[in-house]
Amino acid sequence: MNTKHLKLYVLLASVALFPSCARQISSDVYSANHVGEASTTYSGVIVHARQITVEDSERLQDNGLGIIGGGVAGAYAGSKVGKGEGNALATVGGALIGATAGAFAEKALKTQGGVEYVVQLDNGQSMTVVQGPNPAFSAGQNVYVIVGQKGRSRLVAR
Repeated sequence: MNTKHLKLYVLLASVALFPSCARQISSDVYSANHVGEASTTYSGVIVHARQITVEDSERLQDNGLGIIGGGVAGAYAGSKVGKGEGNALATVGGALIGATAGAFAEKALKTQGGVEYVVQLDNGQSMTVVQGPNPAFSAGQNVYVIVGQKGRSRLVAR
């Protein structure tokens, strides 16, 4: 396999992996290690709900897959420009631009909408839970707050 094909395969693999970047925040999805785990459940009522944005990371440099994939793609594109020293500059420039674009692309793919709920528990305490937008709850709705052993909370309708 020549270098040209290897770069293309790396680029395609990077693009294929991008959709798996976002963390699953739905209350309807459990990871395998939560199956069989005992959780604490509280009864309560939604007193407030607001739309929020969930980001995996606020720092652009934490998007390593996008930086690497974009850098490789940019270097590959830049290597097709010019000859000699101009080619080397175009390759480096393409890598830098590609890495930056890839980091922004990965950050966008890791960003998703969510809802912050404030729940008045039946025991008088309040609890705030952030989760995905589905299923949606509204103020006044009775819910269960399920808190897993590692602290992950979720709401389900009562």
